[in-house]
Amino acid sequence: MIFRSIFFYLLLGFWTILMGILCLPYLILPSDYLNKPVKIWISGIFILLEYVCNITHEIQGIDNIPSEAVLVASKHQSAFETFALFYYLPKAIFIHKKQLFFIPIFGQYLRKINMVSIDRKGGTKTMRQMLKDARKKSLKGFSIIIFPEGTRKKPGEAPDYKSGFVGIYNEMKTKILPVAVNSGNFWPKQIFLKKPGKIIIKFLPTIESQLPKNQVLEKIQNQIEENTKKII
Repeated sequence: MIFRSIFFYLLLGFWTILMGILCLPYLILPSDYLNKPVKIWISGIFILLEYVCNITHEIQGIDNIPSEAVLVASKHQSAFETFALFYYLPKAIFIHKKQLFFIPIFGQYLRKINMVSIDRKGGTKTMRQMLKDARKKSLKGFSIIIFPEGTRKKPGEAPDYKSGFVGIYNEMKTKILPVAVNSGNFWPKQIFLKKPGKIIIKFLPTIESQLPKNQVLEKIQNQIEENTKKII
């Protein structure tokens, strides 16, 4: 497994640099044109995982994805779901820390593809701006992807859902699409080695809009955790 993992990261680095260079002209085109090259890059990652690491994936609950913009709340166990959610959800973007914009080339693509950023050190002012940006993006038809626990969790680790996403939920006034994953079984947190197997991304039934804070937090945690345990 160690040689397969090393080979995977070498090929991933080469593939990312190659696509980053080939797609530079897209930085001067309208942002909609960049969506397809990004998905080609992600599909390349899926191929590397399958043929180098023997990791395949399965998407469940596709019928639960609504046609309108929603807030997507996902369990977070590895980098895999960041790729898969962007790939399989129509017109979806992430909220991420502002510092990622400063990474050479990669940051320019993030900015171009309409991601929402937040300066974690900016306090209340930047939080209000992020909420406004999320609202504007949703009105333009973008679904917003967030990880309610804020960080990756190991399979079986005690959940720690933060209430911060409720502010985005209230601002967007949309439904929430919960997502369960088992990716930590094969792409473990803070572990170099990849383990062969099948990653499952499961889209769950949506949760209605404008629920009270405690109710929506409880529903999100219960649905995601129950289904994550089943697929793990």
